[in-house]
Amino acid sequence: MIKSLHTENFRCFKELDLSDLQRVNVVVGMNATGKTALLEAIRLGLGGTPNVLWGMLQTRGIFTGVPQPLTREGFESIWSAYFFNFDASKTIFLDCGDSETHHATTRIFYDVQRSVTAVPQQLPQAVTATATAQVLPSSFIPSLAFERTSFSGVSSTLYASAQMQGGLNFESGPELGPVTEFFPSSAWNLPMLPAQMFSQLSLQQREKAIVDAVRDEFEPSLESLVVLSPSGTPGLYAGLRYLKEKLPIGYLSAGISRFIAMLSAVLIRGQGVVLIDEIENGISYKIFQSLWKYLLKFAVDNDTQIFATTHSLECVRALLPAMQDHEDDFTLLRAERTNGSSAITLVPGRFLESAIDQGVEVR
Repeated sequence: MIKSLHTENFRCFKELDLSDLQRVNVVVGMNATGKTALLEAIRLGLGGTPNVLWGMLQTRGIFTGVPQPLTREGFESIWSAYFFNFDASKTIFLDCGDSETHHATTRIFYDVQRSVTAVPQQLPQAVTATATAQVLPSSFIPSLAFERTSFSGVSSTLYASAQMQGGLNFESGPELGPVTEFFPSSAWNLPMLPAQMFSQLSLQQREKAIVDAVRDEFEPSLESLVVLSPSGTPGLYAGLRYLKEKLPIGYLSAGISRFIAMLSAVLIRGQGVVLIDEIENGISYKIFQSLWKYLLKFAVDNDTQIFATTHSLECVRALLPAMQDHEDDFTLLRAERTNGSSAITLVPGRFLESAIDQGVEVR
């Protein structure tokens, strides 16, 4: 498991030190205090590649394309929000420590020694015959370096750089840590998500645990779950005793659909990490207790670690029954922002009930 996290100059964290992270870590706090940024720090710390950083921009709905013509200012604007207070003169640093005291580190900075001179592909439309000898406007663009060391001590450097004709180039390499599944809050708008997760389990013939969980907690008449594509788009369908045809899972319940996606991820990412932003989205408060019960059971059985954010006090209260006799498997991470910088306070699971009684700020 990831037991510690240290970050510097990443997003809203000028500096952050966390230790004693556990099997299930629940992140609470008001809006804009750093809950999602914490998940992103973990994702980047375990990944350490340009593609991971670019992918997180996409999940936030930022920079779906590349500014054209690409200039130094345009290239740096893609990444600027990752640097604390937009100050790219300071290096982003992430350090993840595991339960065997190994560390994976990533430093992210602009490397002027790996700069590219970008030239627009075409002359301006208004160029005259006498102006054809003009030198095209160009831009000197330093690459973004990812200086990495893996948990096994292997060092490497990858680059996100501009191409001469204005595109982007991301060098690829292995991620640094255990396999990671990241559910951004926007993921819950994707109806294919539960089908994708469940189909991976079906290939491994491990879907019975999910079917049993849904039957026991929500729908006693459930006989089967299967991925079908009658309209050409794969979807998850439920077979119920009282229906002559299988029913799209979304028609049965959107909350159950998300329940299946999250539990499937915990099973698939055994010996890995699952990051869930706004875990309560679309789920009835009546389901919270069952959700935590199965998340803990599957996480323990498959050696999976979970980090989940929530705005819901009801969701946090629903942790208490699942925690009985498992207090040491949980932590509460409370995010707050002061003077522009975010901090995280860690509450061990054994003190969670007291923190709730004292009115810990969730929303």
